[in-house]
Parts: sequence; C-alpha cells; structure tokens
Amino acid sequence: MFRSILSGWAAAALLSALLLFGAPGTARADFIWGANGHPLVSYSGISIEAQLDLLQSLGMRSYRVDTYRPDQLERLRKIVEAGKTRGIEILPVLIPQVDLQKQTTDELYAKGYELAHHFISALKDQVSVWELGNETEIFSLIRPCEMRDDGTKYPCQWGIAGGVGVLDYYGPRYVKVLALLRGLSEGARAASPTVRRAIGTAGWGHLGFFERIQKDGVGWEITVWHLYEGDPEESFKVLARYGRPIWITEFNHPLGSQKSEREQAVGLKMAMLRLRQMAKTYNIEAAHIYELLDEPYWQPSYEAYMGLVNLRANPPKGWAVDRPKAAYHAVKEVIADKTGELR
Repeated sequence: MFRSILSGWAAAALLSALLLFGAPGTARADFIWGANGHPLVSYSGISIEAQLDLLQSLGMRSYRVDTYRPDQLERLRKIVEAGKTRGIEILPVLIPQVDLQKQTTDELYAKGYELAHHFISALKDQVSVWELGNETEIFSLIRPCEMRDDGTKYPCQWGIAGGVGVLDYYGPRYVKVLALLRGLSEGARAASPTVRRAIGTAGWGHLGFFERIQKDGVGWEITVWHLYEGDPEESFKVLARYGRPIWITEFNHPLGSQKSEREQAVGLKMAMLRLRQMAKTYNIEAAHIYELLDEPYWQPSYEAYMGLVNLRANPPKGWAVDRPKAAYHAVKEVIADKTGELR
C-alpha cells in the first residue's frame, strides 16, 4: 500500500455485512485469489519459500511483488521459479524509481520503457501478467485553485479532487504520469506481443483516469482497481465498460487489524464473498489481499497491521513468522468454500 487510508469501514456485525453485500453467489472456478508481499525489499530473515508456503496453505495462486530496479531481476527470477513449484504465479508490479515532480516527460517515458523491457524480455516465458505502475494517478489529482483543462478554476475552498471525472486531473502533472505509463506499456509490448499489461488506479473513485489514458492511447489488457472501503459495484459498472477483465490487486479491511483481529477477519470475509458474487457479472478475474505478512516496523501506523500473519523480531537475522491472525483462518475458509456459502 502506497497511500494512506482516509477513513475506515466501521466494523460490521455479520448480519449488517450481509445486508450491505447481499447474498453470496457461486464462485467462478478459475477465480484467482492472491496476496501482496515485499520479498525484494522487506522481511529479512524470512525466506521466499516460507512466504510461498503460507500462500499455498491458504489456497492462493498468485503473489503480487513490488519491483523497482533492474538489478532485482535475478532475485525476481528465483521467486518466480520457487512459485512455479508450488503452483503460485508471481504478479510483478513494476514501479520505476522516478521523480515525477522534477523529471521531464521524455525522461519519465524512457525510465518506464527501460524497466518494463528489461524485466519482461527476460521473464516473458515465465510471467504472463505484469502490473505497470502503482497508484500513479494520485500525483496528477487536481488541487485547490489549480486550473482545469477546460479553463475553469478548481475551487480554492475544496480539497484535492476525488478523481471521478476527467477534469479531476491537473494537466501539467497528468502528462508526466501519462509519459511514465506509456513508457511502461510500450516497453512491455516491445518485449513481448503476448504478455498481459495490467494498469489501474488506487480506487477511491479514481475513475476519470481510465477515460483519459484510453483517449491518450495507453495500451492495457487488464484493468486494475484497489479496494479498502465501501461497496465497489458502482465503480465496477464503470470499469466494465472498458471491455477488459478486472483485477483487484489490493484489498483489505480498512486499517487491517489495528482495532482488532476479529474486525479484520469479518471485514475481509465479507469483502471476499462480495467480490466472488460479482466476479461473473463484471469479469473480475483476480483479487489480491494487501497483504500476506504484517510489517511491525511501521508501528504505530495502520500499515503495520495489514497482514494475515504476525511477524516477530528475530535478531540478528531480522524477522521471523510468528502466528496466523484471525483473518488468515477466515480467508482460508472462504477460498476453500467453492460455493461461496456463508457459515
């Protein structure tokens, strides 16, 4: 997760959650459940094998891994190979290390192109789906007193725009994000004609961004959405119009288990059942929980509590897996129950 949660779902009792989400439906047999992790940058002392074993125990089939630098290629290759032996696909999310504020559009395009081409050229036969960028649209959201593209001023008394419409993005910043994504997309396609490119937003109503990048010629095959709050059906109705399958590459109960493990377990279970219910209607192929492991080094922030599994300090190695949280068991139950029935 690379942005703050603005507000949380209130913890719901089971009946309240059912009223909100509706009765669960039948699961798609090929639906992909996965989780997020940071094996390239975090968890010193915890092997990739241990992480993948946890995913396998949950019944998950995908691991979303943030990837930043060309020199991480061989480590990513080993993760991909370790995943294959367990029936787990790796979903790399390519996040170029750039300065959107300072770098030019040409520089941003080149950085995106180079990173995508580097990784995908090497791993195109092992990895079929690549996520390009992470919540990049946030940089371009219009702020108080800035000029919209239609020549009107965004009201000075308002907060940062909600991202729902195309005018909610500030042109001079948007073109930089566009250059980065276009570079990633075109670098990926130059490396392979068949890999699927996944591009999207942080959720939170940021729907206008898709209209803009489609108009500006960015190519993608999978629409990405993030979900931490509220019922997503109205957003899915809009996303489905683009005619591409939808992947939820981040979702969880707001604040994870910061308030209580039970709240996270109940919230995640309801969200999973709701996604399963809507999968066929809106062509939702996959959903990745954020995240597999807690990150206690972020305490007291909620980002320390988003995992399904606790970690404990293990000096001098770093960290060790501690115990599964209540949400771990709830998630495992939902994945195992192919009918989607609530028990």
